[in-house]
Amino acid sequence: MTGTTTSRETATSDILGALIVVSRRGVADARTANLSLSMTDQSILGFIVDHPGCRSVDIAQAYRLNRSTVSRQLAGLVALGVVREVADAAGRGTPLELTASGRAAYDEAIAILHGIVAGQLDGWSDDEVARFARDLQRFNVGRPGETRPRHPLETPDGPHENAPQGAEEEKKEQQ
Repeated sequence: MTGTTTSRETATSDILGALIVVSRRGVADARTANLSLSMTDQSILGFIVDHPGCRSVDIAQAYRLNRSTVSRQLAGLVALGVVREVADAAGRGTPLELTASGRAAYDEAIAILHGIVAGQLDGWSDDEVARFARDLQRFNVGRPGETRPRHPLETPDGPHENAPQGAEEEKKEQQ
């Protein structure tokens, strides 16, 4: 097998290439809207929508980011008036929610991206679209035995039951 590329390796490279194109196209098309939000901003808004009352640590865990990175991003979103912190005496961290303008910006971005995806699927049968959706969901679940949270769009009710509850992340932050 040395020196040759297997059909699986070729297919894997093709998948990677297609995912890169999809990501770039999504970023470029979202910029055509009247949105002042980056794709990172939109991802954070989406996480908050899918996980009401989440905290910055939840976002950091889900996206595998440093909490300080998420805190800086959230500070910008709060300054833009699209996210607000909710007063909550219980627990660590402050729950987050979208403001009315945050929800409107998120809904606009999703509508644009949904339109793009629907356009790309034009001409596909309902069965082909359903299979593609199942395959992408399976792809996004993660590797067997993985204990990190799944992608937020994959688990609208919260992180995977085996996901760490923040203790390991906090330990890393203190080092």
